[in-house]
Amino acid sequence: MSDPLGEADDLVAAFQVDGHAARGRIVRMGAALEDIVSSHDHPPAVKRLVGEAVLLAALVGDSLKFDGRLIVQANGNGPVNFVVAEWNSGGAVRGFAQYSGEPVSDEAGVAQLLGTGSFAMTIDPGDDMERYQGVVALEGDRLSHCAERYFEQSEQTPTRIKLAVGENVQTGGKSKWRGGGAILQQIAADDARGDASADWDHCRALFETIADDELIDPDISAATLIYRLFHEDGARLFEPRSLTKHCPCNRDRLVEILARFSEDEQAEMEKDGKIGMTCEYCNQLFEFTPDDVDAAKAS
Repeated sequence: MSDPLGEADDLVAAFQVDGHAARGRIVRMGAALEDIVSSHDHPPAVKRLVGEAVLLAALVGDSLKFDGRLIVQANGNGPVNFVVAEWNSGGAVRGFAQYSGEPVSDEAGVAQLLGTGSFAMTIDPGDDMERYQGVVALEGDRLSHCAERYFEQSEQTPTRIKLAVGENVQTGGKSKWRGGGAILQQIAADDARGDASADWDHCRALFETIADDELIDPDISAATLIYRLFHEDGARLFEPRSLTKHCPCNRDRLVEILARFSEDEQAEMEKDGKIGMTCEYCNQLFEFTPDDVDAAKAS
C-alpha cells in the first residue's frame, strides 16, 4: 500500500476496505495537538481528554460534505465541567476543558473527570443555516465510547472509534504530546451488496485489535497501521487533509465585544487602568485601555 501520509503528523485521511462494506478515517496529530493541550497547565488526564475531543472532531468533521463547523462537547458534574473541541472547514482545530482544579488521577477517564452528564455533536453549516445537534448521555470511560453511542442512537450507523493521546519522549528526554485515532463505519446495505452484517463483523473484529501505542507511535505510519489491520483484504488510503491548530481570537474581535458592555460593567472589569480578556481556548491574554474601548465604540 502506498502511503500518502508518510511519516507526517497533523493529517487526516479516509480509507476504504476493499471488497467490504466498511470505510473509515485515520488521524495523526503531533505539533498541533501539543500546542492545543499545552495551552493550559492541566493534569495529564485532562490534557488527554482535550486531545481525544480534538481527534474526534477531526475524524468526524473531515467527513462533512459542506463548509462549516463540527463541535464536539461533553458536559458533566465532575472536576471537568465540560470539554469542547471544534473542527472548521479547511482543517482548523482547537479545544479546551473547563477544569475546577480538583486533584485527579493521571489515569482518570471520562467517568472520573466529567461525572454524569451529556455528550453532544453539533453540525453548523454556517450562512444562517440551521444547526443540527445530537445529544446522548455520558457512558463509558472514553470519549470514543460516547461517540459510538451517539452514532448508534442519532444516526443508526454501526460505528467503532479508537482514540489515543499520550506523551512521547523526544531526544534529550523532553516529552511532547501526540495523538492518533481511527473511525470505522458500516456502509449501508443496498441491492448490489445485500446483507452487509457479515462484512461488518469481519472488519470490526480486525479494527478492534488496534492498540493505543500503535496510534501514538511516530514510527508507525498511517499506511502501515491500515495494512496491519486489513492486509488480507486490502485497503485504500486516500489523499490526506492537513490539520492546523487555529483560534480565531484577535484584538479587534475582542475589543468589539468589550465595547458592547455598559460603562459600569467595563469599570468592574478594569484593573490598573486596563481591562484584560483571556481566550478560553488558547489561553492568550489581551489587554485594553479605556481609549481602546472608546475607539471601538466610535468605529
